[in-house]
Amino acid sequence: MKMIASLLRFPYTRIKSPSLFFWLLVSYMTIVVLLVSFILYSVVFYRGTIKEEVIAYNNVNLNNTMENYEAKIQLIENAVLSFSLNEHIAALDKPNFDYAAGSKLIDEIQKYLATNQSLFLENMIVYFKKSNVAIEKTRGADADVMFKRYYVSKTYGYEFWQQQFDNLYVKRILPNAVFSELAFTSKRVSERKLIPIIMKNQTTPSVYIIALIDAQKMYKAFHQSITDDFYILDDEQRSFFATVNSQQSHFPVLEGSHGYVKLDTNYYFYKKGELTGLTYVNVIPDDSIVSQMKWNITFVILLVLSVLFSMLVSFLFSVRFNRPVKQLVQSIQQLTTGFPWQKHSGIKEFAFIQERVRHLLDSNFDISQNLEEKNSLLRHYAYINQLKNIRNNAGFLKDLIKSNHPYRVVLFKLTFRPQLLEEIDDDEERATLFIRAYIDKILTERYPDSLTLQLESDQLLAVIYSDHAEHKLAETLDGFRIVLDLDRAYCFSTMAVSKRYEHPDEFNLSFEQTKSLIQHRKFNDYNQVLWAETESKLVNYFLMPAQEEEINASLNNGNESQLVQFMKREIAGLRKKEATEHEVKAFINIVVDRTKRAYIVNHLDAELLQTLQSRLQHSHTFEELEHLFEEWLPSITNLIKSKKEKKDHITSFVFDYLENHYAHDITLDMMADKLNITRSYLSTYFKEKTGTYFVDYVNLIRVSRAKELLSRSDVKIQDAAARVGYQNINSFNRMFKKFTGVTPSEFRKVERV
Repeated sequence: MKMIASLLRFPYTRIKSPSLFFWLLVSYMTIVVLLVSFILYSVVFYRGTIKEEVIAYNNVNLNNTMENYEAKIQLIENAVLSFSLNEHIAALDKPNFDYAAGSKLIDEIQKYLATNQSLFLENMIVYFKKSNVAIEKTRGADADVMFKRYYVSKTYGYEFWQQQFDNLYVKRILPNAVFSELAFTSKRVSERKLIPIIMKNQTTPSVYIIALIDAQKMYKAFHQSITDDFYILDDEQRSFFATVNSQQSHFPVLEGSHGYVKLDTNYYFYKKGELTGLTYVNVIPDDSIVSQMKWNITFVILLVLSVLFSMLVSFLFSVRFNRPVKQLVQSIQQLTTGFPWQKHSGIKEFAFIQERVRHLLDSNFDISQNLEEKNSLLRHYAYINQLKNIRNNAGFLKDLIKSNHPYRVVLFKLTFRPQLLEEIDDDEERATLFIRAYIDKILTERYPDSLTLQLESDQLLAVIYSDHAEHKLAETLDGFRIVLDLDRAYCFSTMAVSKRYEHPDEFNLSFEQTKSLIQHRKFNDYNQVLWAETESKLVNYFLMPAQEEEINASLNNGNESQLVQFMKREIAGLRKKEATEHEVKAFINIVVDRTKRAYIVNHLDAELLQTLQSRLQHSHTFEELEHLFEEWLPSITNLIKSKKEKKDHITSFVFDYLENHYAHDITLDMMADKLNITRSYLSTYFKEKTGTYFVDYVNLIRVSRAKELLSRSDVKIQDAAARVGYQNINSFNRMFKKFTGVTPSEFRKVERV
């Protein structure tokens, strides 16, 4: 009966627990089936949606083309209107034309076209009605000569240009036409396809400007399509512009402002511009869309072959992987049941596994004996792991701190000199490891239960169990200080000692206490020991209004002597009151921030400033700080002074106005009115000259001033926002985080730590 039961159980066991070979083969086959299913689904889905995707793609391309054309035409109109305000134009508007003054206008046109090449302007013609004279970039002539010889067009003759004085409008965009020049042999030369835009200024109605746009250059810059069959139509669907290869003379009815229409074998994608009222049309042949939906027989054959090959490889790999695992299982079964090992496998990896299994079994007894030592090591790593998350949850440390045993936490902050980092290839962690080994050796000799952990590449944490004998701990830390003083040229430290605690739940408090205490370190390169019992209030450094005005004036004017005197006076004051490293760093940050703003205002290369910031990070004494400023400030002021000689009047006015009125309501329109230029021109000009958008620069100035106010404990966040020009606290919070990376409340917490 037992034999029959065992035979009945055997198939059930095989079915319930399949072999590794079975699972490997099923897994690989499943992956192959999933990949094939995904490929087939992708192909079917692709065939079903390719037409919609191609249509959507062409709609997006045409929309981009339309937006680029509309934006560029608006920019050209604004630019030409701005040029029409040129004082030479008004002065020349008289019956007797002054050709000497006209030559200056020619120079102005040449200069304007050279500096605005991105507008695609081939030329600008200024037509004076009173004197019947036309001026362009290379010459001035009577209007009939200009339009009958130099700018000849079958579409726009001399009479057409005369009639434009009688038509009442401010601007007019004309369909493109071919303009050419007549040689002495009456042969047309220098033919080019141009789009004329007529701009009139109401202050001088007897003068208008013809801006000639290079139609082909604009088309090549903005057209995005797989074909070159592109048109621009007016309201009556007459051709306003057509590419060289375009042959279309009749268009289907285009209803609405955008969409597409299929007629015969072509798709007509169209989009109407809101600014000009022109309709942009792109013609796509039907075969370029339908051809994407056909099955590819080569793809099908390759897919079938790939599936067959994948199935074969899956089977062979499963067999090869299963064989050594099966042998390994058999060997372990023989070893654990007392049977001798079989002969070593011919496979190198399997033979190695056999040897390691024997070694692990033989070492089992030794591991049991050394369990206590391993538990101690585990406790050490548990401390490190929990300390990484101490800000979020310190409850895990209850089991690691001995209950009812008084303890103190000592945080070691190490500062490495550049010469040491060069010798050890910037490997701070390796240097910290050596110092940790020394500190741990001394502490375990005097306090057997103490732990010394490495938190960061430059931070150590020691947990010391001791009674009320603080003098003994003070002697120990003083001994560390004396030893570390021997290598002060390479490294110095700050040792922050927490108060005495007993309960494990207070570990988080003690650790945070040492981190706060580190901020009270005096600014020098000596090894310092800081005790929680002597902790004083942390002081922030900020500039008084007079100091603010002095440093800004010195930087903006490149006044080296005044700037050096300011630095020496402030450093002397900090040295006299033995300022903390936190306060000195705040002073350095203010100086660097003001210098950055001076660099932006004067469009200077920031490489010199970046080098100065890097050197400041490794300055740890007042002498080093003074020497560094004396070395670098002349270079900085010389750069600023040389740049002041090439002062840009527009950007300088903006900088000066914002510096004095940043708390007021400031808009781009208001600033453009003050400069008597257009809003779009000021926006483009300011971005090109400074690399920064006008709105971003306004917010940069305001956030910088807000940082200074928040450094003072007597100013509320809402008051700081209002004082720098933000009436909405949400806008202030959003802009502050954009430029600093933290919210105002987070910034204030960091400043007060």
